Formats: sequence, structure tokens, C-alpha cells
Amino acid sequence: MKCRPYNRDTDYETLVEWWKQWEFGVVPKDMLPVDGIMVVDEKPICFGGIYFLGPNTSLALMEWVVTDKNSDLKTRHKALKMCINSVMDLARNKGIKLVYTMTKEKALQKRYVKYHNMVQTESGIKSFICDLDGKSSGDLTWISDDEQIKKHNK
Repeated sequence: MKCRPYNRDTDYETLVEWWKQWEFGVVPKDMLPVDGIMVVDEKPICFGGIYFLGPNTSLALMEWVVTDKNSDLKTRHKALKMCINSVMDLARNKGIKLVYTMTKEKALQKRYVKYHNMVQTESGIKSFICDLDGKSSGDLTWISDDEQIKKHNK
């Protein structure tokens, strides 16, 4: 098993497949970060993306951590650990001091604390989005939870 930089263009279909396996919404390709890590063995197993927020900013955002649901549990565990550690190394190598992330997934919450030295900073958070061009918020299932999807579909 090894880590490699992900390629937004060539890895996108794999990510779409995984999001569908887990019944997540599909993130539009142009909303994904340019940087990220893909863990592969004979085939891809895990992905984690990181947004570098700009020059002179020592904060980055890790997002869209996802695995191949068809891989076995032990393999997923090892791949997730490698992936997240590699995302942190990537950030460290770019001079980042803090990596911020958020998730409602309980397993990831526990993993971040137990295996990756992360500290929970907020609970009960509500997230918001603003569609600046008026064309990008048609289908927000990729960034909304079930409660908000139901609310928008009324």
C-alpha cells in the first residue's frame, strides 16, 4: 500500500463511485481541492483532500476524506491512517501550522482524535454557503445533510 498525489481529473470518477457507495452527494469536480492524497494498493482505496487557503496563510482545510466501501475493514483502517498522515505531511511541507476539518461522521471524529492528534474545537456547528454567481447551488446534496436536503426540497 502506498500514497500518491491525487489527480483531480483522472481520479474523479473513482471518487464519484465511492461517494455513491456510501450514499453521499457527489462533489462537483471544480469544487474539489487541487491537492490531495490517494492511497492505492492494487487499486485506489482512500482519498483525502486539502485546500491551501492562499499565500501568507498558515491554515489549511482538509476535506472529502472517503474510502472504497468494497475494501475490507482492516485495509480501510490502514489506508485512512496513511492518507490522513500524508495529508498532514503535505501541509507541513507547505509551511502550514494548522489543519482544520469538520465532519458529522462519528467514525472519522473518533479517528481524528485517536490516531491523528486532532483536537475537537466546535460542536453543534451549522455551516452555510453563498452562491456568488447564482448558478452553482442547484444541487447541494454533496454539501448538505439529510435534514437540509429535505428542507430545500419542500
